Amino acid sequence: MSDIIPHFRLDVRDLPAPEPMVKILEATATLPPGAVLLVTHSRVPTLLYPRLAERGLSVETVERSDGVVELTIKR
Repeated sequence: MSDIIPHFRLDVRDLPAPEPMVKILEATATLPPGAVLLVTHSRVPTLLYPRLAERGLSVETVERSDGVVELTIKR
C-alpha cells in the first residue's frame, strides 16, 4: 500500500473574477479522495470558503509576505 498523497497545483493569480473561483471549484469536483489541491491566489478568497465547505472539503490558507496567498484544499 502506498502512502503517497496525490497533489495537484493550480495558479489563478492572473485570472479576473470570478474565474479563480470557477477554476478552483472545477478542479475540486474531480479531486480524488485523499488528494490535495495546492492553489496560488492573489488574495484571500473569502467567498470560496463556504462553497468548499458545502462540498465537504477542508482548506488551509497561508498569506505570504509577498502578497501571494496559498490555499491547501483537501478532500
